[in-house]
Amino acid sequence: MTGSSEARFCTSCGTALAGRFCASCGTAAGTVSAPAPRDGWSGLTGELLSQERRLGILGTVLSFLHRPVDTIIRLTDNPAYRGHWKFLTAMVGTQLTLVHVLLPHLYARLFNLPDTANAGAVVTNEIVQYVGMVILTPIQFYLCRALGSVRRAPMEYVKLCVLSVSFCALLSTLVALLFTGIAMAVFKFGIALDLANVWQGLAILVSLAILAFVAASHRRFWGMSWPIAVGVTLAAAALSWLVVYPGLTHIVEQGNVAGVLGSLLG
Repeated sequence: MTGSSEARFCTSCGTALAGRFCASCGTAAGTVSAPAPRDGWSGLTGELLSQERRLGILGTVLSFLHRPVDTIIRLTDNPAYRGHWKFLTAMVGTQLTLVHVLLPHLYARLFNLPDTANAGAVVTNEIVQYVGMVILTPIQFYLCRALGSVRRAPMEYVKLCVLSVSFCALLSTLVALLFTGIAMAVFKFGIALDLANVWQGLAILVSLAILAFVAASHRRFWGMSWPIAVGVTLAAAALSWLVVYPGLTHIVEQGNVAGVLGSLLG
């Protein structure tokens, strides 16, 4: 038998092709199929250095906001989509710059508060985020592979985790902007509202949304039952939020990395 069963994808938007033209954007199908990805851990370097055409960041953001679980599974399973590292950098960079630089400047000017902007914190928190992913991803992979019913390659899970962290950063950015809008309304109209309680409530809501998203995406990705997916998610969250990231943050603070970078970055 000589027929090929290799799936082809649109070189413009990454949608799976079923005819001569892309059903999503109308681009001609062409004759080139997406290259087979390198799925071992050694494929990480190739992913980082890939120069293939990628989906637009704005389109990915809108897709995540519309159908987050469907989007992460579709992009993870699509070998033509190679923009996950760029998307991660954009989302985490935007979130940290907003929280540590832009919003402190804004609050200082609008509400006569001390300017606590710290450009060095952007870099140090990115370091903590990426090092944390390097530590946690292999642990989660082997745990999920043992408990899931679908066999997955390491690089497939790396891609899922990268997109998952990106979406979490996107949610955190939106929550920070929402809180800023609420704070501005409170000061402008003299509304009797405890902003500390508002922030705490928003933080709880976004944490629950992140847990639900991770559990749902892992359930579909690994073919898990809901109880197993929820249990794995809670275990990973506890390891991440209570052990790994606080420990890395402590190491960074003890080394005064933020101070050094802050003086260099102004």
